[in-house]
Amino acid sequence: MAEPIKFILKPTIGAMYDILHMEYCKVDGIKGIPAVNKLYVSPEHFDLKFKTTVRAMHPDIMLENLPALTLQTANATYNIPKYNAHFEGTIHMDATADQPFDLRFSKLTQSTLATDQNYFWRFIYPVDSNEWFLKIDAYPYNDDYGTSHFRKLIICDLDGHKMNLFASKVDDTNWMIIESTEPVTYEEMDHRVMSLTIALGFALGKRYGDYCFHVASDEPTFSQITGVEALALKETKGCPFRVLNHNNYWVELWLGEHEYQQYALDELKKQQTGEVRWYYNDDAALTMDAFNKLSQLCYTSNDMMLATNMLIDGTMMNIEYQKPFFHVVLETITSSLMKGEKISLPPTMPQGQYQNDVVPVLLEALNTIPGLTEEANRIFSQRIEHNLNTAPNANKLEICFPKFGYTLSEADGEAIKKRNSTFHGHLSNDEQLLHNQYNDMLAMSLRLHKLCSILLLKAAGFSGKVLNNEVLFGMKAACERKESVYIEI
Repeated sequence: MAEPIKFILKPTIGAMYDILHMEYCKVDGIKGIPAVNKLYVSPEHFDLKFKTTVRAMHPDIMLENLPALTLQTANATYNIPKYNAHFEGTIHMDATADQPFDLRFSKLTQSTLATDQNYFWRFIYPVDSNEWFLKIDAYPYNDDYGTSHFRKLIICDLDGHKMNLFASKVDDTNWMIIESTEPVTYEEMDHRVMSLTIALGFALGKRYGDYCFHVASDEPTFSQITGVEALALKETKGCPFRVLNHNNYWVELWLGEHEYQQYALDELKKQQTGEVRWYYNDDAALTMDAFNKLSQLCYTSNDMMLATNMLIDGTMMNIEYQKPFFHVVLETITSSLMKGEKISLPPTMPQGQYQNDVVPVLLEALNTIPGLTEEANRIFSQRIEHNLNTAPNANKLEICFPKFGYTLSEADGEAIKKRNSTFHGHLSNDEQLLHNQYNDMLAMSLRLHKLCSILLLKAAGFSGKVLNNEVLFGMKAACERKESVYIEI
């Protein structure tokens, strides 16, 4: 890029601040809420807090699901959908004394937004500072606050639709802004943003949430704002299993937990040369092309989007649930890639040879079985002609790895072959107490998560190092195999 792009942010931030700093608003739809009130924005919910008496609020405080409400400020009018709000907390039935009330809801939409109209959109999330700095290749940009931002703009391409993803800091708060460069429906924008945030969350090891703003404009520069919507989301969480790690300092700390990890720690230190220790691992950085391909995989396939999101959420589940969860993810990623890349599973033997040499012999033998019903004969005949030469489903999960340039180890193959056992309902070993199987379950989960992640990254064109969480977490079997803490893919 010759000249950095300049984004107009002040009108967008102003529209957000009208909600973030909301107070003294008039509430219509229920009676008794005083004009002295203030809005508090938190992960998972928004709270309009005020003080009044039960007598002033009665009987609306007894409603479990409140009707549609309107909040009116000096600058704008906002709507809360029907049944979205409720009163939170303990209400003391003292008719005359002032007490605190908390009107809780999760969605607030400015009345000027039309649901059926195409807009230029910005979806905005609170994030940490330097969210993807040196982790994903990015461009510089400038803004109308007079700030120059270094390597904070990712230009995305989803089926030819350009999207801007950039980070900004205003008044000590960091924001991630995802912007459309063409007017689109809310539903299409939501789908694009999901593709980008899930791909980003997978790459950085994070589930994005807390809350977000949807800012709409009729202007591509966002110099004027048509309306804004605020949504409360699940709390942002970091993933316990990281795939791409950029900081070797904490890896060294984890590798000091057990004596049998010492070989991996020695190996890592040998790679750090020079008098000054350099802990940054640039082999784990994504190029912009790889990030775009990863986002594109999610955008064009709902199954791939869900599978990638499951890789994020699955790391936060109970250990005993992770193995079947990640087997489903591996099956989904494989099926999606086979469909997209037109990869077919080879038969057990050449199909022509099977049809000529095997099918006639089996059908003849079938017809000699005494007492076989006509229905049974029909079913078995179909299976002989159409199904018996198909490779086992477990083989299907291995086929994409060599196609994308990754060689499975013996331990990898064993983890994949557990697929049939898992899908037939065998989640544990009944001959051992469940408590004694947690380490083995965790090791299997870590390996399956690694394999899913490698397949996804290779499909996106990534080349570099991925973290081997089995070694990092001190799984003894992986350390006894002398596996490296980083795997080159």
